[in-house]
Amino acid sequence: MAGIAGILGDGNGKGRVLRMLEVIRHRGPDTENIRQEGRLAAGVMASELSQARGNGFAREGDITVYFDGDIYNSRGQGKSDAEVALDLYLRYGQCFSSYLEGVFACAVWNGRELLFARDAVGVRPLFYGRTGDGRLCFASEMKAMVGVAVDVRELLPSTVYSSDSGLREVLPRYPEVEIPPVPEEAAGKLRDYLFRAVERRLEDGAVGAVLLSGGLDSSIIAAITHELDPGIPGLTVGVEGAPDLENAVAMAKSCGLDHHICTFGIDEITELVPRAIRALESFDEDCVSGAIANLVASSFASRFTNCVLSGEGGDELNGGYHLLKEFPTEEERLKMMRRLIAVAYNTAVQRLDRAMMNNSINYRTPFLDSELMAFCLQMPVSWKLHPLPDGRLIEKWLLREAFKDMLPPEIYARPKQRFAGGTGTDDLMDRVAGNEFEKGRFDEATRRTPCGYSLNSPKELWYYSIFRESFPSPVFERLVGRWDPGK
Repeated sequence: MAGIAGILGDGNGKGRVLRMLEVIRHRGPDTENIRQEGRLAAGVMASELSQARGNGFAREGDITVYFDGDIYNSRGQGKSDAEVALDLYLRYGQCFSSYLEGVFACAVWNGRELLFARDAVGVRPLFYGRTGDGRLCFASEMKAMVGVAVDVRELLPSTVYSSDSGLREVLPRYPEVEIPPVPEEAAGKLRDYLFRAVERRLEDGAVGAVLLSGGLDSSIIAAITHELDPGIPGLTVGVEGAPDLENAVAMAKSCGLDHHICTFGIDEITELVPRAIRALESFDEDCVSGAIANLVASSFASRFTNCVLSGEGGDELNGGYHLLKEFPTEEERLKMMRRLIAVAYNTAVQRLDRAMMNNSINYRTPFLDSELMAFCLQMPVSWKLHPLPDGRLIEKWLLREAFKDMLPPEIYARPKQRFAGGTGTDDLMDRVAGNEFEKGRFDEATRRTPCGYSLNSPKELWYYSIFRESFPSPVFERLVGRWDPGK
């Protein structure tokens, strides 16, 4: 919804902040608010979505909030998300962010102290650091810090940073939910919570499409959305003949969804790779492949709307990754599930955020609703990875059961497939990389970056070389995350 940036300690820094925001204008191209408030120069560029979302700015007395995100707290008449955040700051001080329900990254200035806060999953990004002359600076994306900061860090999920007292963790406050004792009843609860999550994200009327990959998660979101608002279309992207296209068509036909498809090929991918890596701010090969398809999806979505629903988060919360099946005990599977959620902020969620926002598409993620997360985080592991009579484990079992009646049989039974695999992007990326990069250049000397980051293939080495063109300083490389914990 917005891009925010600022520099503390520069009494005449509006020009520098404007230049930082121009780099990330894609995050909010409709409105602009840049201010010099004593020692702080800061600003926000936001998309026009609805009154509830506002313009990412709120001020009362000496308190100013610069805000990126979507908040679903109850509120007074006409209050925007930034104003809700400001009210909670006035009430709870540095702990205010634990009372926000939704996804967000924001900066709060009270005339003396600058405070940064981020949501529990890290859906909306925020980076901070020091300029060459020691001033504290911040921005929504790394690229806005290039040439400005000599030391850059990412604000981690569920943390706040104070210019006075430094970094501290803030425990998220999840709503109380009921976990029924038997899975049949729990499936009904899961269904109710996800319906409410989608409904909350449709309330302001800003959503104009739902991303439909043809996988289980996006199909469920599409089915719920169509039931709540039949006028919202589904959008699908993929390589001609890819598995996702056939499944998405079946899903759309099953529920009567107005469905639009965009196909792409090797020429489009070749052209998009450098842009995708700069937009994504990563060279992790798993993230880059998915970012290509998401970039195509956000470009396609821009023909219809500036706000979409996404099924992101369903795998992390419902045991959707096949690697979990490699662990022999529920305890070990739970540990890995928690790890996958913990790293989502700079892997799966980062891919979605940068690719969508690069084309100024605001995205909403019902699976990451606070109430639904509270339920899924307390759900028994065996309801996620469920043992079949033959000993095999089926992923996302309770989620499948909860929505079985709303899905075609081929979607209900479809195994998890990587987004880049389902769209056909993976295969084409291998061909593009083969054309662009000589395998002979990938040897022991190039398998590890100067910062010690392991590169796993000639393709990833090629991505890394492109990444360094936009982010030459090692301080940015250190922020790149790994999706696959085994790499």
